Amino acid sequence: MKNISLKNTLFIFASIISLHILAQDYSFTIGTTSYKLVTTQRDWVSAVADAVQQGGHLVEINDSAEQAGIWQAIQDSGISMTYTTVSDGGGVAYVWIGATDKANEGTWLWDGNNDNNGENFWNGQGAWGANDGSAVNGAYYNWGGTNTGTPNEPDDYGSNQDAAAIGLDAWPAAGMGNIAGEWNDIDINNSLYYIIEFDTNAIDKNESIPALSIDQNNKQIRLQTTGLLSHVDVYDLNGKQIYNFDKIQSQNFSFKLPAGGLFIIHTEFDNQSSRIDKILVK
Repeated sequence: MKNISLKNTLFIFASIISLHILAQDYSFTIGTTSYKLVTTQRDWVSAVADAVQQGGHLVEINDSAEQAGIWQAIQDSGISMTYTTVSDGGGVAYVWIGATDKANEGTWLWDGNNDNNGENFWNGQGAWGANDGSAVNGAYYNWGGTNTGTPNEPDDYGSNQDAAAIGLDAWPAAGMGNIAGEWNDIDINNSLYYIIEFDTNAIDKNESIPALSIDQNNKQIRLQTTGLLSHVDVYDLNGKQIYNFDKIQSQNFSFKLPAGGLFIIHTEFDNQSSRIDKILVK
């Protein structure tokens, strides 16, 4: 029998471990809309094609609550926030979304099915480019630098940045204005994870996300679900965690919020599915 060296043994062991830590697709919902974070790396056009083939489109983000829910889902998904680096995006990792200006430079559309049609939500460039950009008819945006009140992106750096993605860290370095969770325009040929948005709650034939009803009475929140709850996280709109309930194992669960406002409720179930809902508490 051939002897196996210690070096080879360690290599085999490391390879076995790596099989168990590969990132997996992560499905979630926000309200009645279903999403999937796909952890296969593709360029933007190929990611769109896969999204359409699965019955959806690359995600379109229309308000701050949806942005907060998606960013929270990315963080909850367990993916490495440094799974890749994008050289034309400040050296950090990104996740594709469905915005592009490839048809007409500076005219940004939500075109998650790549048919060159879609809502025109932004025109021009941010402060790190021509500084002539603005939202169209007050449309929502979260370009890098938005947190400071002055969007730095999009800037078409290198004259070859035609698709938008969510940055998983500050770029090009912390303290320069762009923060994790904001959008950047980058080269459409980068190979990244991506988020699919579906028109119904059914992500695919093999996966079911339980229904959930949320009732409130004087800030007392009651969750009732068709599945078995295992975990509940509650966040405010700024992403601050209010509660973290673990090992629930029930179809009914109640808790009281400390104040009114808009909150994000992230629930996980025993069948490994999860959902994100937003609730306005008076």
